[in-house]
Amino acid sequence: MHTPMKTFSERNPVTIGAIGVTIVAVIVTAALQYQKLPFLNQGKEYSAYFADAGGLFTGAGVEVSGYPVGKVSDIGLDGPRVLVTFKIAENITLGEQTEAAIRTKSLLGTKVLNVTPRGAGQLDGPIPMERTFSPYQLPDALGDLARTVSGINTNQLSDSLSTLAQTFADTPPHLKTAVEGVARFADTINKHDDQMRSLLGNAAKVTAVLAKRTDQVVRLVHDTNALLAQLRTQSEALDSIWFNISAVSEQLRGFIAENRDELKPALEKLNGVLTIVDNRKDRLQKAIKLLNSYAMSLGESVSSGPFFKAYVANLLPGQFVQPFIDAAFSDLGLDPNVLAPSELTDPQVGQPGTPALPSPFPRTGQGGAPALTLPDAITGKPGDPRYPYRQPLPAPPPGGPPPGPPAVAPPGIASTPDPDPSAVFVPAPGESPTVTAGQP
Repeated sequence: MHTPMKTFSERNPVTIGAIGVTIVAVIVTAALQYQKLPFLNQGKEYSAYFADAGGLFTGAGVEVSGYPVGKVSDIGLDGPRVLVTFKIAENITLGEQTEAAIRTKSLLGTKVLNVTPRGAGQLDGPIPMERTFSPYQLPDALGDLARTVSGINTNQLSDSLSTLAQTFADTPPHLKTAVEGVARFADTINKHDDQMRSLLGNAAKVTAVLAKRTDQVVRLVHDTNALLAQLRTQSEALDSIWFNISAVSEQLRGFIAENRDELKPALEKLNGVLTIVDNRKDRLQKAIKLLNSYAMSLGESVSSGPFFKAYVANLLPGQFVQPFIDAAFSDLGLDPNVLAPSELTDPQVGQPGTPALPSPFPRTGQGGAPALTLPDAITGKPGDPRYPYRQPLPAPPPGGPPPGPPAVAPPGIASTPDPDPSAVFVPAPGESPTVTAGQP
């Protein structure tokens, strides 16, 4: 007969609660002690004997060549010795002569177990004390010293030594001198008692500051290690650079040896150029200063707006441009050395001259239509027959429109005669002017 299955609400809640509590306890225990589970902890277990645990604790790190590879699993006494059991990764092999030492990792005395693999074969037993090293507890020694010194009654010590010196007053000279020296030493300690206490107090303050800054100090040490590793890497890069420079130097040496005859004239010319530069050093320095001023002015011009105007003198050599300019002005019948009336100035007051009246195009005696614009005369137009050169048109008859020759004057009309020059009398200072014949 099949028994019907009970629902969850029909079951005994006490039994269900006990089972739930048991499952939760098992899960919590497994989470806290997972390292002790055989199917999760796959490391190798070793042990070592030490004369002193030196502040090492269970769970401390195990390092090989400064790299963490495991943790200390147990610390116990084995007679007068301390047996330290530790586990490391399976890929770490420890030889028969392996050494172990307890090292200080931080300034506050945190200890780690440093294992140094040595020898061949496989380590199959505890590391003996002959190959282990216990740390020197400097903080404990300084603390004991501070407590001992602070507990000394300096006044009583000074009085005791003085009494001892008086008691041995009749002793031989050498012993008397030694005791007096001890008395002076005690007196010196008594005089500097406050300073000693201040020194120990300051040492305690320094220790407290280091305790507060331990994380920063440890981080600084780690950063220093990273810096040293980077410097080591850069050192290798510098070695490679020096090797390449040496190879290039050898190649240059061979190249110079093979081309010594060809390089000699070039070097002589280079020496000549350097000599010229050295002779004109002052001019070059002046040019560099002027270039600096020009660069500053150009920068100010460029930064003043979205546009700028710059002028570079002698950018195009004049001896190449001047023939084209002369030809263009000649085609227009103009002299480039003569200023236009609008460009003249009054030499007395420096004011611009009176604008020229409209005048007909100058009569140059050339045939054809006059050239009215200068750019057309300089560059020409596509298909313009002026460039290349062609023979000019014959001159028109006199009296025609410009640029033809002017009309010939009718005969019988004399030109205006030029006035004859005459002397001008200028009286000397203090001389009365006299009127001569022919003068008003």
